[in-house]
Amino acid sequence: MKNSIDREIWRLLWPVLLLTLAQKLGSAFEGILVSVNSSQELAVMGICGPYITIITTVSYGLGIAANAATGRAYADRSWEASHKACVRAFLLLTLISGLTMSLLAGALLYPAFAGLSNMRSLGYLYMLPYLIGSPALLLYSLLVSCTRGLGDTKSGMYMTFISVSAQSIVSYMCYNAFDLPGIGWGTLISRLAACVYGAKRFKAMLPDTAGDAPLPKGALNGFAAIALPVSLSKAVSPTGNALINSLMLSFSPLLLSVKGLGGRLEPFFYLPAMAMCSVTVTVISRERDKAAIGPLCRRLCLWSTLPAVCLTAAAGFFSGGIWGLLTPDPELAEAGMAYWSICLCAYPMIAMEMTLTSVLQALGSGFPTLAATVIRVWAVQVPLTYLLTRPGMWQSGPWLAYLISNAASLAICGIYAYSHIKKLSTEAI
Repeated sequence: MKNSIDREIWRLLWPVLLLTLAQKLGSAFEGILVSVNSSQELAVMGICGPYITIITTVSYGLGIAANAATGRAYADRSWEASHKACVRAFLLLTLISGLTMSLLAGALLYPAFAGLSNMRSLGYLYMLPYLIGSPALLLYSLLVSCTRGLGDTKSGMYMTFISVSAQSIVSYMCYNAFDLPGIGWGTLISRLAACVYGAKRFKAMLPDTAGDAPLPKGALNGFAAIALPVSLSKAVSPTGNALINSLMLSFSPLLLSVKGLGGRLEPFFYLPAMAMCSVTVTVISRERDKAAIGPLCRRLCLWSTLPAVCLTAAAGFFSGGIWGLLTPDPELAEAGMAYWSICLCAYPMIAMEMTLTSVLQALGSGFPTLAATVIRVWAVQVPLTYLLTRPGMWQSGPWLAYLISNAASLAICGIYAYSHIKKLSTEAI
């Protein structure tokens, strides 16, 4: 039984793992490209990062909900006659959400550069492609999630390879021509290219049924029950990070540069878990045996957490050499090693938490994700960062706040997941 489960997980996982790796390599390439040329531009990227996340945050919630919805449709075919109606609803929500988040991010970005007026214009030029191209950025994520929910993880992999390849080439060319704003335009152009392929592939996968069938009763309510809390949870993090960035900037600008570069490397440590999230939603949403969900959850957690433990251990051992390669600035490299000495401990926690929240989302429960994120960011990390960035405090204080907040978030998700799965097991008896 375990072998068959492992084979199914691996069949779905490896394409998602490759596409996630490709995405993060593209992001890291941009960070290293900028860090080699300008520390000021790297700081601008760090300041703008949370606001880019605000724009794209809705795509995560929509994507998780679409993955779960299409996964259920795949399992019982109950929505087959209404696929096209569901797609139209998804697209409308994507357009409205993208434009709304762009307006919000644009408004919040201005005070983020308070006291840094010389950097504000560069920040807005860098953000411009994200602000005007938000629907395309969200559509890319939605198409990847929908194909994944239908059991086709390879199409998402091909979309990502198209996007990353185009992004690396176009961003490099545009950066040499237009400096930092060229990075943003490279990202937008690459996503548009991937959307063309993804739209054609997804259209070919839709069943040939009557396209005028109405949405199933309660479909949008069920969709929103997952999408809204997950999207809100993803919006909570960047708003909190924006405040944390301001605190670190006032304490030591070097901390923000470390966070900007280290943040682009961070996802590599729980990359298997990021890939496992999508697989988890697909596998759990298809599972009709409630008693089997508990053992399946434990298996998925093992698959996601063990690689994170191994990667963080290796990074800790070679931290000096890695940071020496990342930046020619010895002060930045030293600060980066101090950053890793604490933050590496948090990455296996994040890996397990991501898997547990994905299980809950697949079961139709998005609230625990929101609750854990709010507590992690606003109840723990922001207050601790404020206390630990006072004059005379330890320079690694923000990293300690990061570690403690993630431990608290994992505990909350673990309690929610245990109680939910135990309830399902009781119902199955």
